[in-house]
Amino acid sequence: MNAGVAIGDRCQVCSDPTTEHCFAVCNRCAGAFHLALRQDIPAKDCGQVWISEEYMALEFACNACLLRDGDIEDERPVRVRRRYTKHTGASAAAVVRGRPGGRR
Repeated sequence: MNAGVAIGDRCQVCSDPTTEHCFAVCNRCAGAFHLALRQDIPAKDCGQVWISEEYMALEFACNACLLRDGDIEDERPVRVRRRYTKHTGASAAAVVRGRPGGRR
């Protein structure tokens, strides 16, 4: 492991602190990220690990580097932001009825 990265450092992807059973170092950016090292403990994965065919060794990469390099697609849901119009003083019921001011 990289001497400058330790368990408890902030994840490069989500900025949460890493834990003993959920920690890896990216081979591309040398940053810490969450990677579930045990299957019996629930943990999140902010990266991937695979066996390199060229070097026959494990390679680790965070999702930020994989996204940047085009190795994976962005799976985060797109948040729709709603814009509201300025309040004009009419009640909601009046607006629905189409009567400005809400008076009969």
